[in-house]
Amino acid sequence: MDKHLIHQRFAKSIRSYAEYAQAQSVIASKLCSLLSSVLTKEPRKVLEVGCGTGTFTRRFLQKFHPEELVLNDICPEVAETLSDLLTPAATDTASGCRYLSHTPLVRFVPGDAELCPLPGDRDLIVSCSVMQWFEDPGAFIVRCRTLLRDGGCLALTTFGPDNLQEIASVTGTGLSYLPLEWLHGLLTDAGLRAVLAEEEHLTLSFPSPSDVLRHLKHTGVTGITRTAWTPGRLARFSDEYLHRFGTPEGNVTLTYHPVYLIARCPIREHR
Repeated sequence: MDKHLIHQRFAKSIRSYAEYAQAQSVIASKLCSLLSSVLTKEPRKVLEVGCGTGTFTRRFLQKFHPEELVLNDICPEVAETLSDLLTPAATDTASGCRYLSHTPLVRFVPGDAELCPLPGDRDLIVSCSVMQWFEDPGAFIVRCRTLLRDGGCLALTTFGPDNLQEIASVTGTGLSYLPLEWLHGLLTDAGLRAVLAEEEHLTLSFPSPSDVLRHLKHTGVTGITRTAWTPGRLARFSDEYLHRFGTPEGNVTLTYHPVYLIARCPIREHR
């Protein structure tokens, strides 16, 4: 996993992400609804890992009102797109991190969530459409377990093996996505109890294969490959994609395979 390349390509897509991220928007809305059905009380201290430009964050704050929300992302550049949430600004001179606050208190902590310091004592940790980029998802889930209070929840969406299957089929490149059963097992191995685990397939339609690539570029998903699109390579890709995934209406499809997981940290008995 080339984290530097992932950072670069997501940083380039910041201004276009909201317009092109149709599937991610649907997933964020559904995760908020699922949380509403699972949480029995308002979470007071929340951590969101991989907040991006705030697709999930804004939906979450429409439904929930935490006392503190800490936002994390590998791209420090996203802070400027969150200015409506993260004001006024202050600086933590000890760590060099930029902290921004609002009511409720919202702070931004940039860095790779697998490595950088993150706050503990959380009632809720949420990560929407991010974990597929991690080197070690199991270790990340274990880390989340240590950051949760007893009875706290971990809510994740990532993607299953059929995700972007058209791209993988034509180019032979893509991420290795974990199946739902495997992800459920990682929660159990970390000492968490899964209270919800489900998956679905979302099929998007585009006028042409070039529009599919444009969609991926503007959502930063081209971080999965270093492919250089020469005119000849693009022509071959388009011909093959249209042949295999064209519709009777003349469009082409692209599949997303979101997986939704919500788990609870057990309450330990104190003697």
